[in-house]
Amino acid sequence: MTRLRLPIITLLCLAAFSCDKVKSLVNKARSTVDSQAAKKSGAVAAEEGLEKLVDRTPEGVVFRKDLPFPSKLQVKITRKEELSGRFSRKSELESQVMALKGTLTTVTQQDRSGDKVSYTLVESIFAEPVSENADAAKKPAAKTAADAEKPAGKPTAPSSKPYQFVKSGTAWRSADGTDFRSVSLAQTISPVFDQLLVESTLAPRVLWFGKKRLKVGDTLTVSDKFLPMLITGDAKGSLKLTLTGFDSVSGHPCGVFDVTGDYSRKQFPAFDGTLTNEEVTIESGKLWLSLLYPLILKEETLIIQTISNGGRGGLATRGQGSVKVSVIREWKKTGN
Repeated sequence: MTRLRLPIITLLCLAAFSCDKVKSLVNKARSTVDSQAAKKSGAVAAEEGLEKLVDRTPEGVVFRKDLPFPSKLQVKITRKEELSGRFSRKSELESQVMALKGTLTTVTQQDRSGDKVSYTLVESIFAEPVSENADAAKKPAAKTAADAEKPAGKPTAPSSKPYQFVKSGTAWRSADGTDFRSVSLAQTISPVFDQLLVESTLAPRVLWFGKKRLKVGDTLTVSDKFLPMLITGDAKGSLKLTLTGFDSVSGHPCGVFDVTGDYSRKQFPAFDGTLTNEEVTIESGKLWLSLLYPLILKEETLIIQTISNGGRGGLATRGQGSVKVSVIREWKKTGN
């Protein structure tokens, strides 16, 4: 009889709890199990406040698009491209063909407060590969661990002061009407400014998942009119997605998808005013898609790319090669 007391007492104690409290205990236990599983898989736990907003059941998750999109945001974007290919540059005076191999790292910051947007180039560095036979002793030692993480290379563009843009009616213009560079840049990118907002996660994607719940292992093909869900701009092609798990980017909960496929797009804009035509084959890759808003917060892809940009009497660039791309968008609300 003594051996039966502990189970009986335990059952009586559990019976004294309300149903809500029992559910709370179960949810906490499930959360602990999920957290331990995430650690084993290498996934990073999401912030608790954001994780509570995830629509998750045993039947799968819904990639939400019903939450009000914040009007005040700050996004730091780190883009790393490991390039290997041939490129040509042509102007009215000369042309040049070169083999290019190295890593281009670009860090930018975008801020939005309603109809006001600022863009800052923090740094842009190109690092050529180091020969295995290089004399390591000649290299100066890094002063700190932070210095060691910085790419060793040469700046490709100086850091810029913030470019400020404001919305006037349906168009975007420079906030500083006296600065010629700002005014000229705004005139160039104003027709495609909405694309830049989406690409920078300062605005939600116009197309996203439906209400169907997705589980690990589910696959879908994104093509034709649904391609803007993944590719910004005037794009054509087809991409295959497979949900492989869950992770977070700077504490923001995401679903992780394997991605392969092909696409092309024309006049894809950048905040520096460059418009690019490109044809891309994604040989392999992963995308981190937000579980709360229509956003792509991280990309890791290996692609074969053909690009062309510039012209119009200026410097025209064409290139073809393989690129290993990593993009991290550190997205955070700075207000409602």
